[in-house]
Amino acid sequence: MSTPDVSVIIAAWKAEAFLERAVRSALASQGVNVDVIIVDDASPDGTSALARNLAGADTRIIAERFAANGGPSAARNRAIALATGRYIAILDADDAMTPDRLATMVKHADATGAAIVADNMIEVNEAGERLGAANFLTSNAFAANRSIDLATWVAFNEPMKRSDCIGYLKPLIRREALLNTGALYDTGLRNSEDYYLIADLLAGGMRMEYLATTGYLYTRSIGSTSHRLKPEHTQAWLDAETRFADRHGAKLSSADRKAVARRMRALRNVHHLVATTDAVKARRLGSAVGMMVSDINGAVFTLGVFARIAMGKVLRRKLV
Repeated sequence: MSTPDVSVIIAAWKAEAFLERAVRSALASQGVNVDVIIVDDASPDGTSALARNLAGADTRIIAERFAANGGPSAARNRAIALATGRYIAILDADDAMTPDRLATMVKHADATGAAIVADNMIEVNEAGERLGAANFLTSNAFAANRSIDLATWVAFNEPMKRSDCIGYLKPLIRREALLNTGALYDTGLRNSEDYYLIADLLAGGMRMEYLATTGYLYTRSIGSTSHRLKPEHTQAWLDAETRFADRHGAKLSSADRKAVARRMRALRNVHHLVATTDAVKARRLGSAVGMMVSDINGAVFTLGVFARIAMGKVLRRKLV
């Protein structure tokens, strides 16, 4: 096989039921040479066996397995290390893509010199059927092709902000940009890891382009229940934000610094909400009161969310 244009990397965890669909969709890409790199994160089910079987049937597939669970960041970092394509495309194990997606993105990246290209998404159910008429990003800000700088990336990734969140997008990344900047996934995170990888690249001077096309199929599982955030999750976000500031703070523009400061405040508010809620549910009322007193801004945010939840119950509507 010739050197691939795109290495599609898949971090797999308990993905036996849907991994093959993701892999087949990547291999069906038209107009580009692809390979698919699967790193199984020590799944307890048949994910690893399925990945090995797929690799045995197609030389374009590479499959590895971790002996112990390391999290999605570690699995993706290993996949990146194995990649040889000019570009790397992120694909979640339960998602899929259209046949023309990668060729469209590679063409745009080659034409513009962008190190990162992201596109809009279509939400589908587990059968691959579209959910609703709207695309994932709905605002006018992403109705047309555009560049995305660091300040924009940060501004559209504030937690609990009622606007499009572009951190969910699955980018195409020039492998050379990762090698030149040394950017990798933060292994201290088990969610929001994509956000910090792209933020590191943008802070390192890399260029990002957005395409308003919809080639990524983002699966919403109707039967699944979202995991409730816990204080350790939100604390991990704060720690990652501090590490990002330590790496890049001195070289950020004024607009970048303002956006990062707003995001940090938003993260502190969410952490305050989650930690206070956790303390109240555990009947650690002294801890809850202490948190309220120690962070007035966080307390105002938390009480506001509690009030909207209460009002929503009265009106029988979801206000948060």
